[in-house]
Order: sequence, then C-alpha cells, then structure tokens
Amino acid sequence: MDYSAMIQNRKSVREFQDTKVPECTLDKIKQYYDSDSKKLVPSIHTELRFFGCGTREKLMGAAGYHDFMIGNADYFILLSDNADFMIENAGFLAEDLILHMTEWNLGSCWLTFEDGEKIKKALAIESDKCVVAIVAFGFEKKSSKRIYLNIKSMSKIDIDIKRGYYSPHLGINGMVFSGKWGNQAGVDEEIGDMDSPLWQAFYAASLSPSYLNCQPYGFVLDGDAVVLISKSDACTDEKDQKLNLGIVMLHFSGVAAQMTGKITWNLGSYEKDLGLPPMCKAVAYCRL
Repeated sequence: MDYSAMIQNRKSVREFQDTKVPECTLDKIKQYYDSDSKKLVPSIHTELRFFGCGTREKLMGAAGYHDFMIGNADYFILLSDNADFMIENAGFLAEDLILHMTEWNLGSCWLTFEDGEKIKKALAIESDKCVVAIVAFGFEKKSSKRIYLNIKSMSKIDIDIKRGYYSPHLGINGMVFSGKWGNQAGVDEEIGDMDSPLWQAFYAASLSPSYLNCQPYGFVLDGDAVVLISKSDACTDEKDQKLNLGIVMLHFSGVAAQMTGKITWNLGSYEKDLGLPPMCKAVAYCRL
C-alpha cells in the first residue's frame, strides 16, 4: 500500500451524497480492519461497528463540532478496551482505515464527542468497551460551495458557506527541529530533499488532520531518534489531542516504513533534555 499516495488523496469531506456506501465496500473495510490494519498498541483489543441511515439524527447533541453534525453519511464507531494509550491507538487505527477508504473513493470527517456512554446510549450499543473514535464517511457531494468552520474561539464557532476552502496546515519547517525545541539550524541537512525518506515522512505528518486544524504537535530530531512533542493548546482537550497524536504517528510511520522498514513508536517520555518550553512534552519516539 502506498501511504504517501493515500495521504495525498485523502478527502476531508463536510458534505456527503445521500448515496449509501455499498455493503460490499463495508465488507472490504471490515476485512482490512480484521486482517491488515495498522495498530499502535497491538495488545489493545478494539471493535469496529458501522451505522447508516438515521445515525446523524441520533447523534445530534452527542457528537460533532460543538453539536454541529456535518453531512449525512455512513458512520463507523471504534470501541476499545480501557487501557493505557487506548486513545492514541484509536487515532492511529481509525486514520489507517480512513486512508484505505481512498481506494474506494470515500471521503471522511472525524467527529468529536465528550461522553462515550452518551454515544452508546444514542446508538443502542451494548458493550463493555469504551467509545474511542467516531468517523463519518461516504461519497463527497460535488459543489462549488463548501462548508467552512470559522473558528474564532472555543465558544464561538460559526459555520459559513464559502467558495474557497482553506486548511491551515503547518509545513515541515514549522514543526521539525534539531536537537532542541525551536532550533531549525541543520534541519534541512538532516531530513534531506523531497526525494529522501525522512522528508517524505515529515511531509506526510504535516498533512495530518487535527482537531480544528490546530496541529498542536511537533518533532525534535535527536541523532537517529525522531521524538514526537505534544503542545498544549487552548482549543484541544486531552482526548482530542491524544487522537491527534495517534493520527500524526500513523502518517509519519506509514510513509517512513515503506522506505526504511518497520517503524516502532515507543510511547511515553524521552530520557534527554530537549529544551522544551512548559507547554510542551515529549510523548513518543521512534528510531530510524
């Protein structure tokens, strides 16, 4: 599977066609989930469930962007055992499913929620597992107009119709540092040009979706170690940040592994002083 191509073809969709995703396609997604899907923590048991017609109405007030439910689509819910790093694992696993949906021309939209038990009640889910991820997916509705989230603050989010669409992603130069946080000297030499595996992996990371597109993370290069840094963000709560971290780890390692071999993320703190400011902390690292 070409993760670089899937990441660049990934569709973040806010408006969906009324066309239901065919059962044969749902079967393919489920088959991939059961047999080949990427997991950050393989020991954590998860469960995938699909929901179709009528789900949007049931989730009103329980999921979305501040109760905004965008699009009428199919949905998948990821359930997980209650375990350390279950949210990061959910972000990693669900994003892997989303990327593979590009093979069937499906777009998607991550949804947020606060109370997993409220979701289970709304959808009549009987399980002792935790709700860890909700994703709307389906066929993109073609339109010259697109829904735009005008994010002024956590308490003031307006939805407008715009003819243009802008997603404020940080580039590589804004998220990768050398030796110490904030030090960009030597980064270009370390990661190489656009043809190098490391550049391609960081480019994939820069395209990672995050809650409200805040991208509250970065990387520090320390010899052969790539250290993932979480940045505190006023707009992102702990659960959504952990999802963000799982997603960006999948983007990086999915591309890097294709070129350099298997990449294993070590979750937790990093032993060296990276000169991090108070609002930042090392949360994972891998070695190339």
